[in-house]
Amino acid sequence: MSYHETLSFHNLEQVDKPKYAVFCDFDETYFAHNITNESRKALIDLETFIHSYHLDNKILLGWVTGSSLSAVLTKMKRGGFQYLPHFIASNLGTEITFFSKEGQIPDNEWEERLRQSGFTYETVKQLKNTLDEKYGITLIPQTQHGYSGYKVNYYYTSVNESADQTALAVIRDLAAEHQIGVNINRCNPLAGDPENSYDVDFIPLQTGKPYIVDFILNKFKIRKEHSFAFGDSGNDVEMLKKVDHGYLVGNATAEAKLLHSRITQGSYTTGILEVLKAHIQ
Repeated sequence: MSYHETLSFHNLEQVDKPKYAVFCDFDETYFAHNITNESRKALIDLETFIHSYHLDNKILLGWVTGSSLSAVLTKMKRGGFQYLPHFIASNLGTEITFFSKEGQIPDNEWEERLRQSGFTYETVKQLKNTLDEKYGITLIPQTQHGYSGYKVNYYYTSVNESADQTALAVIRDLAAEHQIGVNINRCNPLAGDPENSYDVDFIPLQTGKPYIVDFILNKFKIRKEHSFAFGDSGNDVEMLKKVDHGYLVGNATAEAKLLHSRITQGSYTTGILEVLKAHIQ
């Protein structure tokens, strides 16, 4: 079965409603950028487990990622994926797309939340100019990600620990003044980011990875003790705290491991599979 035929959302209709929810970051968690025969086999093992169990055990699988939907689909082809998840929360959890045999299905309730947020690129541009002109803090556009209608990505280049903490605090304060959400974490060069830099992502308030978890659990009435989440970097930690079974995968960044203590033994999909096998029989 090709991934275009999918695991996917239409199967939820067969199982009434899901019992378990599994939220996974994509880059360097579910998808290893340095693809090896070992990582391909581990991916197939996880896909096989979920595909075999998702009907009987009613597993809902979603990827919650900073990448765009089109970027994720392109990486799936490169990685040799067999199945789509039930949903992808792309662009740092500012967009939700479900999948069925009929194609891609947006979530109207989530889109209405975005429309009412008041988030605009012009507001972000004003904030960026204030940082530059008043505080001498330069943000560099992320050309490989660009920006979507509800997410604008920048890099902040590290100076030293003291200067960095001051600058990042100013960015958070200004974002709050402008009623904009901001996500900041150290870059991961394995995912294509520059060395010695921070991701600075501006998004609408009440959106982002942890809010995706709240929204999906409430939408499908899934109990928190049946929820799982996996990530590899600092911007995944708040998502992991939203579930009862939140884990960093073994290959997670040093920054993330200082922030969250539950870590799988295995890396990437090997680590995800070890946890799911231990809890879903």
